Amino acid sequence: MKPVFKPTVLSVVVFFCAPIPGVALTGGGVLDNPAGSISRQVERNAERLVERAANRRIDNRLKKQTDSLKGSLKTLPEVLPVYTATGHKAFNDVALKDGFRAVERQWLVTGTAEEIEGLDRPGITVLERTTLSGLGMMVARFRVRADMDSLETLRTLLPGLADRLDRNHVYSPQISQSQYPGEAEASPGESLCEGPVRIGMIDTSVATEHPAFQDARIIEQRFLSTEGGRGDLAPVTEHGTAVAGQLVGRRGESGKARLPAATLFNASVFYSRTKDLSGATLGHLLEGLDWLATQKLPVINISLTGPDNLLLAGAVRKLREQGTLLVAAVGNEGPAAPPLYPAAYPEVVGVTAASRTGDLYRWANRGEQVMFAAHGVAVDVPHPDGGVITDSGTSLAAPVVTAALACSVSGGDSEAALAALIDQAQDLGEPGRDSLFGFGFLPY
Repeated sequence: MKPVFKPTVLSVVVFFCAPIPGVALTGGGVLDNPAGSISRQVERNAERLVERAANRRIDNRLKKQTDSLKGSLKTLPEVLPVYTATGHKAFNDVALKDGFRAVERQWLVTGTAEEIEGLDRPGITVLERTTLSGLGMMVARFRVRADMDSLETLRTLLPGLADRLDRNHVYSPQISQSQYPGEAEASPGESLCEGPVRIGMIDTSVATEHPAFQDARIIEQRFLSTEGGRGDLAPVTEHGTAVAGQLVGRRGESGKARLPAATLFNASVFYSRTKDLSGATLGHLLEGLDWLATQKLPVINISLTGPDNLLLAGAVRKLREQGTLLVAAVGNEGPAAPPLYPAAYPEVVGVTAASRTGDLYRWANRGEQVMFAAHGVAVDVPHPDGGVITDSGTSLAAPVVTAALACSVSGGDSEAALAALIDQAQDLGEPGRDSLFGFGFLPY
């Protein structure tokens, strides 16, 4: 409560003093000294300094961990053999000249049945034909001879399909594991809404037996098959478990989930690359998106990044035309990194990560693709082993926005839901939308 000073009245003489700087006369005629308000402001500033000092300590540790993760991605061998869960070789995961990775000599194309039949020619082997009814696409996956393994060559050989084919790229999750128990920023752990919302997620598998998901409803479908009867690729669970924890997992001391009554549809598409790294081929990614499309979901979370790809862009457009909002992590490649996809597609809601006090994650990508910022630094998340670890990354911020949109979408009005979030966002960067925080920070 603000201290109130009443004028002193003497029995004989009333002393009128000059106004004291910083003291104002209220409408009721009472002098109101804002000293208490100033004190509280000082206290808040001091608390913020303490929080930021803690953030810096966390950030220094995260820098070491993120550098290690970046290094491991960059130091993957030029050719990385990938095996099925039963030990059979499935394909080679190879480095491309542009710095991205793909399945060696594998391409994808969309077209009619007749057009796909026309692929059968010397040097081209059609491996699989898939009808993606949810996306309204027919896709063929094919392998080419080494001397044909370039976009220029294939566009010359297949001019009618030139604008509908692209590599079978490999995409990566966007979490930088820190694993520092006790260093997480305090989270209120409150629910955003109690309604029975339906949301989608494309990620790794989820360790649904974790106590955080005791009350959660998760429906999962895996898309990890390989041709030739060699079995499925080896699934992984860590990344998807963390992301699902941000959506439907019980959090903090309150034990409340952001979306306690939600049904989460998870398309599991990531395979094990190395002990610490996972990847998802575009072919499996498209199959997962197709399955989610058949569920008629208002919002889908995509916490992965990679290169621009004609087929991925087409799938994103189809989903948006169907009224589905896609929320994607912008990536953890650093301030100078180029835009990553799918977050950089104009139909997608790109999300960056910040601390709970609004400090931008140091490794977050920046640019016009950023639409919102959310808490994604030093977050306690469930781990498949049953415990809890502290992680950071734009992958953890994206589901916060996904959850908020799921609560806001009413009657399928996605534009109204986005407008509501823009109104709620705290503008932390330059006035209006900027390349760091987008429209602002959502403190959920």
